[in-house]
Amino acid sequence: MKPFAYMAFVLMGIAIFICGPARADSRIVSQTEQQISIGENMQLTINTGMIEVLELHADAGENSKKIELAFIRIQRGSKPGKSAHLILAGGPGDSGVKLVQDMVQQGGADFMQIFDADIIGIDQRGTGKSIPNLASDVRYELPLDQPASPELWLPIIEQANAKVAASFRSKGIRLEAYNTRESADDVDDIRQALGYEKLTLWGRSYGSHLALAVLRQHSTSIERMVLVSPEGPNHTWKLPSQADVVLHTLSERMNEPDLFALMQSVMRRLKKTPVKVEVVDPASNSNTSVVIGALDLQLLTIQALGNPRAIQTLPAAYRKMAGGDFSAIAPLVLMYRKQLGVQSAMKQMMDLSSGASAERRLRIKSEAQDSVLGMAFNFPTMYLADIWKPEDLGDEFRAAVASDVPTMILVGELDPRTPVANAREIAATLPNAKIEVIQNAAHQFDLFGSPQLREKLIAFLKSGK
Repeated sequence: MKPFAYMAFVLMGIAIFICGPARADSRIVSQTEQQISIGENMQLTINTGMIEVLELHADAGENSKKIELAFIRIQRGSKPGKSAHLILAGGPGDSGVKLVQDMVQQGGADFMQIFDADIIGIDQRGTGKSIPNLASDVRYELPLDQPASPELWLPIIEQANAKVAASFRSKGIRLEAYNTRESADDVDDIRQALGYEKLTLWGRSYGSHLALAVLRQHSTSIERMVLVSPEGPNHTWKLPSQADVVLHTLSERMNEPDLFALMQSVMRRLKKTPVKVEVVDPASNSNTSVVIGALDLQLLTIQALGNPRAIQTLPAAYRKMAGGDFSAIAPLVLMYRKQLGVQSAMKQMMDLSSGASAERRLRIKSEAQDSVLGMAFNFPTMYLADIWKPEDLGDEFRAAVASDVPTMILVGELDPRTPVANAREIAATLPNAKIEVIQNAAHQFDLFGSPQLREKLIAFLKSGK
């Protein structure tokens, strides 16, 4: 289904500037409305605009600094209802506004039939069209003539991040305000500014981490939750053993019993003797060379494990490398090194402030010694707290969230980033939670394209069961 293939847009083209009826520290500051038709019978009203909230919610007062959050609201009638579905994008740093726009445009009437109330998407603080936007195009400019290693790379990465952090702070931006606790308060501010009594929260990956924080801080406003590829309060930093579990499962599923041992063998070889490979740089169309080490391969393997199609290529790729042929992987290593950069101060601050308990940090360090992918899942952000100086949200924030709010948790069976173990830990303190394990799915899977999943979601939203 192509975007807009069956949509007729009737643009009203009117920007409405209003002050919302919510409390004084959050209000709608601008709003634009348009009408669209989907299919034959469905009429939608789409509002887009900005909502003003406090930069630091504890700093309420007449002269407190404000920031603006971009939102989109989809409603069937001309007036909003009493409740809404709020979509929380992952990343951290993805745009919830774009996510909702894309879902409506590409999913059309089939997508809208899932939802029994208005739909809201937001660009979380520091992202998308929200003001300020903390995106950064600073690249690390990592050397090509040496293999990747924490010892070589971290000083370069730290210097680049320090410059970006200093630049944002020099503009008066309080980076410590960019954490999940503040974002959770933003969600309730948006609910009030838009006039809703209750919300159904939809969160994917980091979005589920944020959804659980909203549930903890504003439980009376939450009606239901749908958590996809779930990340609990203490799951920001990944356990290396979870990747090993997935790799063993993949070995069995693809009838490749030697895959794990093959990967270990290639990693050991690269740690001992990195390889130099000639490659064409697509940016300049000139010949160059890149030296490949174990960390390079670990980082690329993590990227592959998030993509079902890329997963299928792992056995053949590792067999080639075991035979000494690194020609296929070299262009990917080159591209990865050239593209790696800060990306977003918001992303760095969110992950670093959520952090991990001391017990989990020790477990990660211990497991990394023997895991085939080592510390690569958490590299490099986990090492940058001294550079960004986030507020540590503490173990109270990282404790399990207990609530009887009906919750549906969907998790990919082959997801090492947000594994089935995460879902079980989260559900242990949510007595009305149901886990759906999506067979053969990795971190990214189509939530709305499956008729079976759509039926389950519709049934849950109707009954809360």
